Amino acid sequence: MHKSRISIYYNFECINGNNNNIRLLCITFLTGFMYTLLTNFYIGVSMMSMGMVTADTDMATAPNEFIVFEFEDSLYFEIIWPESLMYTYKLKEAKDFGTKFDTFHQGIELILADPIEACQDLYNDVRGLVVLIVRGECSFLTKTKIVEKAGALAAIITDNDETNDNTMIDMINDSTDRVVRIPSFFLLGKDGSMIRRQLSIVRSDRALINIPINLTGKPQVAARRPPWTIW
Repeated sequence: MHKSRISIYYNFECINGNNNNIRLLCITFLTGFMYTLLTNFYIGVSMMSMGMVTADTDMATAPNEFIVFEFEDSLYFEIIWPESLMYTYKLKEAKDFGTKFDTFHQGIELILADPIEACQDLYNDVRGLVVLIVRGECSFLTKTKIVEKAGALAAIITDNDETNDNTMIDMINDSTDRVVRIPSFFLLGKDGSMIRRQLSIVRSDRALINIPINLTGKPQVAARRPPWTIW
């Protein structure tokens, strides 16, 4: 029988038929169909509400391919040199201290702090640059204050857990009431570790970056993420 005729016959029998077996079959089919439909709808809405995926996201996308995401309090920068680090990196703004970028900086240097924890006056010249610091030994605010004193444009503090590839930490004030007038951000430990490692390979203490690439509030944003992190 032709497909359309089968459909018409089936629908007629479901509504008007006297055969109890057909009625039972219809009820079973419709119940299963509605359950599947509602389940898929619930999963889709849940993923959208958590910011995990938008309508254009391919969940099978490989880690180093372009992928669409958005985050409420995230800010991004991209490394344009060295080539091995040419990805977009996610940052999290300090929770209750520091300022925001008021302009876009293209091709600015991201320099490693020396000493790397930045809990004392720096040995290297960081004036007008973005400084990469490793978490630990002193507060986030102290680190930011020290590089600000040295003339830095901004501080990026990476986790000292080099395996951390997905957990963003709230950097909070240390209750000393000190005021910081430069931006300060948290960077995943895995990202920070890879940046330092690759800079060591090319025998440099700095990378070239574009910052900020602010993706907040946009419905769709394509970013080339590092293959070693999850976001």
